[in-house]
Formats: sequence, structure tokens, C-alpha cells
Amino acid sequence: MFINRDARHLIEVRESPGKGLGVFAKDNIPRGTRILAESSLLKVENDNPDAKKILQAFEDLTPSQQSSYLELHRYTFDSDKQILEAQMGQTWDEMAEMHRKVLNIYTANSFPSIYLLGSRFNHSCVPNTTHSYHPSLDKETFHTIQDITAGEELLITYIDGSNWDRSRRQKYLQKWGFQCNCPVCEDTPQGRAKEEKRLELSYLTDEFQDLLSLETEESLEEALKLTQKLAAIQKSEGLVGHELRYSYVGS
Repeated sequence: MFINRDARHLIEVRESPGKGLGVFAKDNIPRGTRILAESSLLKVENDNPDAKKILQAFEDLTPSQQSSYLELHRYTFDSDKQILEAQMGQTWDEMAEMHRKVLNIYTANSFPSIYLLGSRFNHSCVPNTTHSYHPSLDKETFHTIQDITAGEELLITYIDGSNWDRSRRQKYLQKWGFQCNCPVCEDTPQGRAKEEKRLELSYLTDEFQDLLSLETEESLEEALKLTQKLAAIQKSEGLVGHELRYSYVGS
């Protein structure tokens, strides 16, 4: 069926400088293209699964699927290790090496399921690709939100806080063991100008929530005006994925 189609033939996985592997365009890809609709490789029926369920889900995979899973990036932040240790009743060093590897991969790649190709997308605070779960397909779908040129890397965002300041974004991204150097995070005149826009978005979002809480006709009218301003800034900054959708829903 047409609804199941994607354009994965237009992308490839290869080395991304300083990031390990990444997803790149093999040809020009227009905005709005569904580049991937992928079933999960490993799925745990819980938004916050415990370590033992993750390990059992891995054991339930076929040998070929296990091999594919074990090729994914591995990293576990210290606070996540503490949670996993409590769930396993063991210290990290006491766990079997394979258990540590499986859990490392899960914490570094899940959202909340593991996808063989979807897990290869790297992060940017100014993504050119967005993704969401499609319940009718039972698949994670990835769409371009900017025109992509051949050779360009396709990037998603790992965080929901598009209006967070740089220090908060970097602190949150420690969960994946890297520091973001995207155009918003780089310490350049352009990066600082973009950071000012993020701070403006943060201020306007707080003001919007305050107006909604008043629940008067006048405050709701002012809130509507703010959503239009939020949307305009988001468009100008290339935040045209879920961030822009939320602004229109709010209006």
C-alpha cells in the first residue's frame, strides 16, 4: 500500500565526522519526504522499562537481530547506570559483560524502542528531519522538514526543549555522551544571535502559559497573538517540526 512506502533508497549510513555513523542523503530530497517508516528491532512494552525486561527482549530476538542490535552505538550516563544497577540488584561491574553491552545500547538508542536505521540519526538543535510514531503502521516514521541536498546529513533533535538555553541543552545532551556543536550551540556571532532567539522563545512560552492560566477572554486573545509570534520566530529559525506544530495547536 502507498501508506507504507518510504524513500530509504535516497539515504545511506556512513561515517559522520566526530559523530561515528550518521544518515546521509544520496540525492537531493525535497522537504516533506517520508524517508523512512521502520518497524522496531527491539520493543519493550513500557515507556520506562526496567533492565530485566530489556535483557529479556534482547534474548527474544533472533541471532541475526541480536547481531544487528550489538552493532549500534553504546553509551550509558552515570545517572542511568545507577537506575539500572538498582533494577538489576548488582553494581555495573558485577553485571555480565553482555548485559552491560545490551543495556548500554538501549539507553543510547531507544525512543523508547530500538530501530536499526532510525537509531543512526544524529542530533542537531536545528534539525532538518522530524520523526513520530505512526500507530496505524506500528512504525516510526521520519520526514524531512527542510530541502536536503545530496551528501548532507539528516539530523533529528534528541530534546523537546527547542527554547532551552545553551547550557541547559548541553547538560541534557550529556545523557548521550557528546557536546552539540550545531549552528545554535557554536560560540560564534551567528550562534549567539540564534541563542538570543531561543531565549526569546523561552520568554514568550512562559508568557503564553501565564496568559492561559488566567482563563479570561482578554488573556486568551493575547495568548493567541503570542502563538502567532512564536510560530513566526520558529519558522525564521528553522524550527518547523513538532515545535511549530505545537504552536499551531496552541492557537
